[in-house]
Order: sequence, then C-alpha cells, then structure tokens
Amino acid sequence: MGPVVEVREVVTRLGGKTIHRGVNLKVEEGEIYAIVGGSGSGKTVLLREMIMLLRPVAGTIRVLDYDLEGLTPAMARDLRSRWGVLFQFSGLISSLTVAQNVALPLREFTSVSADLVEELAAVKLALANFPLDFACVLPGELSGGMKKRAALARALALDPEILFLDEPTSGLDPVAAAYFDRTIKELRDLLGITVVMATHDLDTISSIVDRMAVLLDGRVLIEGAPREVARFPHPWVQNYFHGRRTTG
Repeated sequence: MGPVVEVREVVTRLGGKTIHRGVNLKVEEGEIYAIVGGSGSGKTVLLREMIMLLRPVAGTIRVLDYDLEGLTPAMARDLRSRWGVLFQFSGLISSLTVAQNVALPLREFTSVSADLVEELAAVKLALANFPLDFACVLPGELSGGMKKRAALARALALDPEILFLDEPTSGLDPVAAAYFDRTIKELRDLLGITVVMATHDLDTISSIVDRMAVLLDGRVLIEGAPREVARFPHPWVQNYFHGRRTTG
C-alpha cells in the first residue's frame, strides 16, 4: 500500500475565497503527522476534506487507497468506519452520557449485542485514559481535558486505522495538554494507528510529531520532520519555532 493519506494539487474555495491553491502532502502508515499554519491557512478545512465533510474544487485526495472523489455510498460508509475523528470542541452529544457517546459508532456500524457494546465502550474509555467512574456522566459536567479524552474514546470505538484530530489540545492547560499528547503517542505505539492532526501547538509538535506540513499562502511551504522544518529559512517558520508563539 502507498501513503495512508495523499493530497495532490488540492484547490479549495469557500465563500468566494481561495483557501488552497494546490496543496500536496503524503502521510505514511504509523506516523503522527501534523498540519500547521496560521489562522485562515486552511488546516482544519483540509482535515475536513480528508474525512469527506468538504469537497475541494480541484485535485485529488486518497485515503487508505480510496480516491475520495466518486465513492459510492457503500464505499464511503466502509471508509468512514475505518477512521476515527476528534473535533476541536469534542463534538460530544450533550444529552448522552459519556458511555453512550462512545457506544454510538458501535451501534451505528456494527451488529454486536448491547452487552458487548457496553464492554467495548469501557475498553475504549480505558484506552483513552478516561476514568471509568465518570462514564455515566453527561459531557456538560466534565472538564475540558476529560471531554477531549471522552471524544478520543469515541474516535477509537471502531478500532480505526487512522485518527483525525482537529486542534486536539486547544483550550487545555499545559499539564492536561501534555497528558493528552502522551496518550496519543501511547495509542500509536500500542495500536499501530496513523494520526493526522491540525494543530498550532508547538509543544505537541516538539514532543510527539514524526512529520509535519506547513500551510502558507494556500500551499505546503515545507514538509518534513519537525527538526528539519525548524531549520527552514522562512520568516513564518522561524517565528513559529523560535519567536513569539503563534496561534490559529
């Protein structure tokens, strides 16, 4: 198999504005891969295109050897069952308990018994380092870090081959963010999954990311290991790694 995710010459326009002008990148199996860029650079938009929530106006995106353009509904459903997604604000359903949120993909995509669904949900919560004593709590009663871990458990529900994470440490204090980063790396090492994230968190980049792409002016400015990218002599890159922290 080739790259787990491959983006070729992707062009994106939203509301009359061109976001991507020919984006190219590749994510290899088992990597923790980060998409970085300033506010408005289109990193979250690109992530949403990878999970078929948005469609580019030109170019191709391949995920797990599927060209996302022209999939049948059955093929799209199969593909969605092979990845997990953690949205920036967790995306938990507020009227369901944590355990019910995690169980939702299992009920939608599998035919396992109700008892087994409960057991599997507990396993996924444990993998995400979520305290099982809080499994029956509603999301609104959780701290930011616990919401992230609950959402991560839901993303793990179907034993995904890829995890897509949108700003996974956004809004977390440094301790909670570092704990979440360690959990992601442990999951990659334990399960062999590929992780693709949109992030602005330099601590995450420095501690767990294998390779990254920098989006600037609608294209990938540079792609490579963080240490290589940090040496790239472009003002935005140098400011990101060595200057005042950027956000977005």
